[in-house]
Amino acid sequence: MESEPALRAVGQMRPGDHLLLGYDTDDERETVLTAFLLDGLASGHRGLVLTPAEIPADLALTFLEAHGCPVDKELAAGRLSVDPHLATPEGLWDLDEVIRREARRAVGDGYLGLRVSMEILRGHAGTGLKTLHDSELLLDPVFASLPVLGICQYDRRVFDEDELAPLDGLHHGRVAADLVWHDDLLSITRTFAPPGLALAGEIDDTNVTAVARALHAETARAQARHANGLRTRLDLRELRFVDVGALRLLVFSALGLSASGGTLVLYGVAPHVQRLMRVTGWDRVPGLRVEKSDDGEGAGP
Repeated sequence: MESEPALRAVGQMRPGDHLLLGYDTDDERETVLTAFLLDGLASGHRGLVLTPAEIPADLALTFLEAHGCPVDKELAAGRLSVDPHLATPEGLWDLDEVIRREARRAVGDGYLGLRVSMEILRGHAGTGLKTLHDSELLLDPVFASLPVLGICQYDRRVFDEDELAPLDGLHHGRVAADLVWHDDLLSITRTFAPPGLALAGEIDDTNVTAVARALHAETARAQARHANGLRTRLDLRELRFVDVGALRLLVFSALGLSASGGTLVLYGVAPHVQRLMRVTGWDRVPGLRVEKSDDGEGAGP
């Protein structure tokens, strides 16, 4: 059986990394790129965005503004740059030379390295993805010899997994959004399709505040996505234990959402937690919905 490609959080990237981002939503793409580019600015790296179209640089980086990045200032100083090199299929053929040149230029300008993101269009792939394969293959010595970190972006709404799988071997793994929280007991991850949070491990009084913080932030993001019909989703399939205090937090959050017409959706709730919720009546709290998981776990409304 084929092994899954190595998955690395964007905040764990280091010079020489050449990773693949297969994204399902624009939000996922922007979340990863925001962390990638802002981490670069904080680390003394120049950021280079190779776009597949002629887009004004400030518009191409608009998503950074919401995170406090003065895009115009960074572009003017040369700390960020945008280049439509991938606007035509021919841009793939000398992509390695472009990145090699820009990496050397960044170092010559006093930067500690170069971070480059590359958006690949389906129309540039070539028959059987041979064009992409050859282009990616040429990039490997560039990343091996220069202080470069790179992300190749592929829209999974256009590329299917059968097409992306052969490209995994030409990268050092796949990149994912940073964890929202991680300690010895619990990890919290953002999900994008569907949007929400995935919780894995155990929740007790040592990390319930982290859950509250993550839930509050996710609810704010959901509110920004949908002015009406607010829906915050928690995937609990990998949650082994949750104490009563944490369940009370979920009930309290659901009541707050209900007051504004929203819903807290719990997906993949363990059977013993479902029993506790039925005994206490928490499964009937306004604004709380327990959904069945794909394997049949969970309860309907």
